Amino acid sequence: MTVVQTLHVPPDGWTVDEVPEIEGRWELVDGVLLVPPPEAPRNSRAAVRLAGLLTPALHDGWEVLIGGGLYFDRRNHRMPDLLVCRSSAVDAGQVRAGDVLLAVEVMSPSSVSTDRVTKPAQYAAAGIPHFWRLEPKTRLLVTSELAGDVYRETARVDDLVAVREPVPLTFRLGDLLD
Repeated sequence: MTVVQTLHVPPDGWTVDEVPEIEGRWELVDGVLLVPPPEAPRNSRAAVRLAGLLTPALHDGWEVLIGGGLYFDRRNHRMPDLLVCRSSAVDAGQVRAGDVLLAVEVMSPSSVSTDRVTKPAQYAAAGIPHFWRLEPKTRLLVTSELAGDVYRETARVDDLVAVREPVPLTFRLGDLLD
């Protein structure tokens, strides 16, 4: 039997501190509570593999988080699939946009417009220097860097990935997806 919980939404929307205990992932956008579906196992595997490639390339003081929360302000909180952020922010218990070097989204059929439009716009407005979007279905990695307050696409890769920013890294896209 499925249990349905009724939530009484505050008149002005939610704040991060008011969000009730929710099992699984949740995000808050302008006070609106979003509960995305669970990540597909293959997408989770791709994120873990990418984390394994990024981690040894990072300088001291930086680390990779998978599915970690990203705090923008009281009414905005996201959970990117992967973050490269300052270790000090992890230790302090709250990762803010200013602590993030790279945000990565692994796109699913249920997140196409969010991962292509909404999240990159929010991440760019918050000043996160690099954004990558991994599209498993089309076997594509799109890398972008901040140019003003928007992202400029730096590469669309369907085979050999070779980047210099935010860290030097070379790998085959198949290493993440197969």
